Amino acid sequence: MQNVVGQNISSIHQSASVQGAVDIDAVRGLLAAFRADVDRNAADLQNATVLRVMADTVDTSLATPDEPPQVGTLRGIAQALPALVVGTAVQQGGEALANAIGGLLS
Repeated sequence: MQNVVGQNISSIHQSASVQGAVDIDAVRGLLAAFRADVDRNAADLQNATVLRVMADTVDTSLATPDEPPQVGTLRGIAQALPALVVGTAVQQGGEALANAIGGLLS
């Protein structure tokens, strides 16, 4: 694997855990930061359109305070997002957003 500055990386494993519950405002903040990262790096991202659609889906799910978040949809995004951002300039933000969504659903 090669990171964004061209250095070869091997045998790297990364994990994160969410401590306690995550609130919707925290997820919204990470979502806004992730969207800005995607927009800033869109020219270098193969999946920029997919990442934008995922961000829109998360936003739509969180936008209606009277209804619970779409659990199945959000869970699918939280599971798929890390694989879509691995090795890209938006990896850190994407993984943080996925972890926050997972924490929101737990």
